[in-house]
Amino acid sequence: MPAPSLPSLRLLTAPLGLALAAALVLPAAASAAPVAPPPPSPGLTEETAREFVDQRVPELLAEHGAPGVVVSVVGDGAPLASAAHGEADLATGTPLDPEAHGLPTASVAKSFTALAVLQLVERGEVDPDEDVNTYLPEDLRVPDTHEGRPVTLHHLLTHSAGFDERTEMDDPDDPAGQRGLEEFLRDNTPERLFPPGRFTAYSNYGTGLAGFVVQEVSGVPFEEYVERNVFAPLGMDGSRFRQLHEEDGLVTAHRSDGSPVPYPHIPLTPAGAAVTTGDDMARFMLALLGGGELDGERVLGTEWAEAMLDRRFEVHPEATAMGYGTYEFRTGPSRAVGHGGDLDGLHTGYVLVPGIDAGVFVAVNGDDSGPDAGADPLRDLRFTVLNAFVDTFAPDGETDGTGAVSSGGTVAVGPDAARTEGTDEADTEGTDATEAGAYTGSYVTTRRPGSGSGRIVTLFDNVTVRDAGDGALSVRGGLVPDDRWVPVGHDVFEAGESGDRLAFVMEDGEAVAVYLDANPTSGYDRVPAWGSPAAHLATVAVSLLLLIGGAVRLRRPGGAARTAAAVSSGLTALACLTGVGLVVYAVLDLNRLQEWLLDGSAALSLPLGLAVPLALVTAGFAVAAWVRGWWGPVRRVHYSLLPVAALAVVAVGAQYGLVWPFA
Repeated sequence: MPAPSLPSLRLLTAPLGLALAAALVLPAAASAAPVAPPPPSPGLTEETAREFVDQRVPELLAEHGAPGVVVSVVGDGAPLASAAHGEADLATGTPLDPEAHGLPTASVAKSFTALAVLQLVERGEVDPDEDVNTYLPEDLRVPDTHEGRPVTLHHLLTHSAGFDERTEMDDPDDPAGQRGLEEFLRDNTPERLFPPGRFTAYSNYGTGLAGFVVQEVSGVPFEEYVERNVFAPLGMDGSRFRQLHEEDGLVTAHRSDGSPVPYPHIPLTPAGAAVTTGDDMARFMLALLGGGELDGERVLGTEWAEAMLDRRFEVHPEATAMGYGTYEFRTGPSRAVGHGGDLDGLHTGYVLVPGIDAGVFVAVNGDDSGPDAGADPLRDLRFTVLNAFVDTFAPDGETDGTGAVSSGGTVAVGPDAARTEGTDEADTEGTDATEAGAYTGSYVTTRRPGSGSGRIVTLFDNVTVRDAGDGALSVRGGLVPDDRWVPVGHDVFEAGESGDRLAFVMEDGEAVAVYLDANPTSGYDRVPAWGSPAAHLATVAVSLLLLIGGAVRLRRPGGAARTAAAVSSGLTALACLTGVGLVVYAVLDLNRLQEWLLDGSAALSLPLGLAVPLALVTAGFAVAAWVRGWWGPVRRVHYSLLPVAALAVVAVGAQYGLVWPFA
């Protein structure tokens, strides 16, 4: 979970961190290699599972260069194999021991929270379609900003409530500043960017609120409730919801350079503050595959267990969908569902393949450091292992993409069970529109803050769609693997090389959003041309050229007044260049960007804040230049454009919360 008014770049959920990281390292979105037909499945047995975890996983670990990996495989109602490879702590060289080292779950914890909520649903203590405010104290209620369309538990469990991003961490070394779940929810009521049920927009706040409902309705602290009613009945003796920085015996998280990363204090406990083991996750996966029952202990009725592995919310019937506490990452005969999670330097994920009654869990205690590290965040070691498992044991002969699992979620089958109640405004059946103009335009991530410097994420996590001719589209974006996409269904397009798919959400014959199959937890909603990140970047580029040119041209102004005018324009240009330069620097160093955003640093917003009064002073000198006849007409025109250019840079910065003190 991210920081003061901003989504953390790599915390708890992969979708945001990976989207931003990919946008930075893949500006042109290199095309993936063509997908080869999968080899015949060897069949999942105890022997083949053991071969996978003992031979294939170490090979992948060596290729990716991560510190260590834990993996567990289940199938046919039983645990089949588990293993740990590599080191728990690079500094000490301690071997990774799955029995001795606890594993932070990050957002995999959301599946535990969803199960707890569904227990209350099954007992009739809450209604998934009731206004969630029914179960909340007055000071925690969701504002009624979309009259007649309340947020429900269904929306919270499928990330379709329409909240802006509110994810903040607290300093583990500052006990006085560490907030509890109720305090955080009270002080951080999110904006509602969309009507509930219209789009998905991954929300740690939403899961935190769902967890608080469990606490409020049951009368038992959330952590204690889950331990009693989920972990204990399933025999998950090594699992618990706890603040990670207070736990002993956890694996060390590592950045790509091998440096350790301290675990933060996570106020939204139900969204990601849990610890587990490989064996415990095997038991959890078996319980979901077993209809909510394991070893004679039932934690959830079959109907609601299936709801966790079902399509409970979809933006398009032909796209991957959301389940309760899970989401789909692959459709087709070998449909796969699960959930993933990310903290700085730690990555987790599990995938279930109901068709073959199997599942796999992976935890990696560090970022990749191999030759291809960072080349594609959706193909890090964690995703590679998950995909290798599905490709090995459940090849279906058809591809819906590279199968890249996006961190954050799962879903399952059953299109009849999917909800599209928010799409009464959208044509989820698709349209017969063949004109590329129905789709072309700019789209920005639905998972974004409504205010603050965190809005910078939309500058990088966006999609541009253009007409490629012959009915095809040219699509560019940080997580878009190909440029050319051809129509394959109602408002559905497929990449010519990778086989990935995207689907447009239509209203009145025009696209209002687009979703990539690789990540159903968040999509991209359409923005007007003037709100396009590309237009903003072009404006900044032209404005900076004018400012630099003006500063150079007035280097020998002559006279005290003209010298003051030159100094004013130079300082204005310097403030704008510094502001933009610091943003570029932070973007190239995600750790620095995350640090500044989480600490509420003014580094990103102070320079452009200073540019405002400087630009106004320069505007005053521009008036004086015309009144007093300084320089020639061309130079006066150029000087007059300088404050306009500076204010244009400031205006763009304001769109992303980068102007102090309004950030």
